[in-house]
Amino acid sequence: MLKSTGQDLQRRGFASEGDVAKLKPFPVSQLVALLHSDDPVTRTAAARCLSAVDAVVVAHLLEQLAMEKCLYTKIAICETLEKGDLSTARKMILYLGKIGRNQHYALPDRISAKKSYPLPRDIIARSLGKMNGSIFPALLDVLHGGDAERISEVLDSIGFMVFYHPEMATETHAQEIYRVFSVYEHSQLIVWKALLCLSAFPLPQSLSILQGFSAYNNVLGEEAKRSLHLISTRYS
Repeated sequence: MLKSTGQDLQRRGFASEGDVAKLKPFPVSQLVALLHSDDPVTRTAAARCLSAVDAVVVAHLLEQLAMEKCLYTKIAICETLEKGDLSTARKMILYLGKIGRNQHYALPDRISAKKSYPLPRDIIARSLGKMNGSIFPALLDVLHGGDAERISEVLDSIGFMVFYHPEMATETHAQEIYRVFSVYEHSQLIVWKALLCLSAFPLPQSLSILQGFSAYNNVLGEEAKRSLHLISTRYS
């Protein structure tokens, strides 16, 4: 595999520790301005210097992320957002399913071959799933918001977070996922996401739901079997 040259990295927004250090003394107002610079390295360095607990800063980070094309700048913005709080998460939720075209819009042809929880494909869903567990109430609130697009993406965030924080796999939290099956029974995409999510909830009702779907001769059945296998492997 060919290594990226320095120029290639810079074009993709890679910022060195030195690049970041140069901007550290700058006031927030100047860092926000630099976040929208024409130079991707400067945008990345500015993103790494900013804090995601300031509402104005969060708005600018999300605005830039929505239009950003450079890989390392996207990563830097997401990493800063991931350090935010409940208020940050609520602002991020507004962008679920709105950035890029990497989301699932229909059932996949085949299920994931990963032996763990798949990384959410939506960039915001992925970052939400990596945040501190204190933002979990904001994720659950989305399930009651009636926005199918956001619900489809937030199920990935919920499943990812709970899978890697097993103490969050409570009956109360699981009931929120069980409800999705009845409210969105006609959306195969959401049902599939919910089946995947249940792999993070090793509870009797989860197993019952998964066993019921495992009889289906389609992707939903395959996903149910995969979730059952994940639970069995982790908790046997």
